[in-house]
Amino acid sequence: MTELTWLIVAGAVVGLGLALMISQLRPAPPDLGTVLERMQAPSGVARPVADGGFLDRLGMPLVGLPGVRIPHQQLALTGRTANRFMATKALCTLIGLAFPPYVQLFVVLFGLHPPLLLSVGGALALAALLWFLPDWTLKGQAEEARTEYLHAISAYLELVAMERAADHGPAESLRRAATVGRSPVFRQFAAAMESAALDRQPPWVGLTALGERLGLTALTDLADIMQVSGTDGASIYTALRARAHNLRSELLSADQARATVESERMVIPGTVLVLLMTVLIAYPAVTEMFGGGGI
Repeated sequence: MTELTWLIVAGAVVGLGLALMISQLRPAPPDLGTVLERMQAPSGVARPVADGGFLDRLGMPLVGLPGVRIPHQQLALTGRTANRFMATKALCTLIGLAFPPYVQLFVVLFGLHPPLLLSVGGALALAALLWFLPDWTLKGQAEEARTEYLHAISAYLELVAMERAADHGPAESLRRAATVGRSPVFRQFAAAMESAALDRQPPWVGLTALGERLGLTALTDLADIMQVSGTDGASIYTALRARAHNLRSELLSADQARATVESERMVIPGTVLVLLMTVLIAYPAVTEMFGGGGI
């Protein structure tokens, strides 16, 4: 009777979760405060906008949960919204809560009766583990996106330097260099400068806002260099080439460190294989030796 009660409670929790998800399918009216905040955002800040999908509507009420830290910089690097991130965490938690009861149900059908405390503890532990799973996944994706951004910024620095060498102005050099690339990163640069232009701001203001939002120091350094060139008329060709060289050196050092770590990890499987081969080869001889000694 106790197990049946637990299964009923688990089914009710799952049903409540499904009802909440289905209730979010109906498009909600736009939040006026969010719209006004987006319209009054600082120059060059191109925030990820929710597309009104199921996950975005599901995660909207969860964004303001107390005690939950939302990694805004990592989300901005990967182009995901906070609503979608919180919805993913909630769905993972529901899966963790629902999985152990259903496993217990199948176990009971086979005639076994595991302790109720084991199922409850397993559900809570799995739910807690899956709650943090999107954070770990997002961290790895953000690191990859950050590396892609840094490579693009290195190329962008060289392009801006060449535009300055061609005797174009600082603002024109930034815009012309951004039109050369066709990658999403270069389109972000162009969008940030276009947003700044709509507010009648120089393009380096947009790049500064974008760099601060993404946590990319290299991009804010480029904006600072171009701002000095635009206000003081300084020649910054050498400074741009030097910053690009330093950034490439940093990326190369990071790649070498990553390769070293991966090489060290490969030592462990090789050592285990050698140990297994040694045991397999030596075992018959050792068995024969001790067996012969016993006779």
